[in-house]
Amino acid sequence: MTMTEPRTPAMAADAPPAEKPRKEHGAWYWLFYGLTAGLLAIILGIGVVAVALPKLTGSVPLTVLSSSMEPALPPGTMAVVRPLAPQQLGEIHIGDIISFQPYPNDPTLVTHRVIGITHLSSGNLIFETQGDANSAADAPVLGKQVRAKLWYSIPGLGWVNDLVNTQGNRAWIIPTAAGLLFTYAGYTVVYSAVDRAKEKRAAKASAEP
Repeated sequence: MTMTEPRTPAMAADAPPAEKPRKEHGAWYWLFYGLTAGLLAIILGIGVVAVALPKLTGSVPLTVLSSSMEPALPPGTMAVVRPLAPQQLGEIHIGDIISFQPYPNDPTLVTHRVIGITHLSSGNLIFETQGDANSAADAPVLGKQVRAKLWYSIPGLGWVNDLVNTQGNRAWIIPTAAGLLFTYAGYTVVYSAVDRAKEKRAAKASAEP
């Protein structure tokens, strides 16, 4: 009787190596990643609305110090105002919030809401203003006293702006914040590169017989 050599099954080594599952990061990793990414996004956002945008548009950030405009502008609010030239005073309407200089030799500005506008025969304008929380209107504001009109405001950021711009603080706060941002960015890049390198080495090792 003729005998045939039994077939041997294909060696397991001939089969393509199974792909090693990717490393799963723990909850602490994602918590740290989310917090740091969120903090970075907040810092960048504040930098845009508080520094970059006003600088690019020629606007001026002011800090609200009194409670006369509560609840719209509570103390500590950063009020970003756009300077107005004399020919732009006609753009002011009742309900707008403007910044004006009450006294000629005092650079202090008052930021209140316009509640009335008088058009003189000479073409000049007189504005009636009042703080939202005040019970009485201010003295009439002449057009030449008006300096700016409110563009947007950010509650609480005025204190931060004052802190950063206080003489002596700018010298260390800005470099420190920039250093922290660059450190975080460098850490993220290095960590990602090291993690990818580990995964490649693990995949190569699992593919070897």
